[in-house]
Amino acid sequence: MAKKKRVTRKELDAIERAAKREAQKAAGALDGRFRPRVVKSKKGYSRKKLPPKEED
Repeated sequence: MAKKKRVTRKELDAIERAAKREAQKAAGALDGRFRPRVVKSKKGYSRKKLPPKEED
C-alpha cells in the first residue's frame, strides 16, 4: 500500500489564501470599485515646468 501524503504548512497556507480570495471575489472586492488610495511621496524631487517660449 502507498503511504498517505502529509499536507505541509505551506500547502495549508495556500489553501487558506485561496479560500480567502474566493470570499473576496464573492464580496465584489475585485470588480474595480475598491481601489487603494495612493498618496504621492514627497521625497521625490519634481522640477518646475518652464513657461512656453513666445516666438513672433
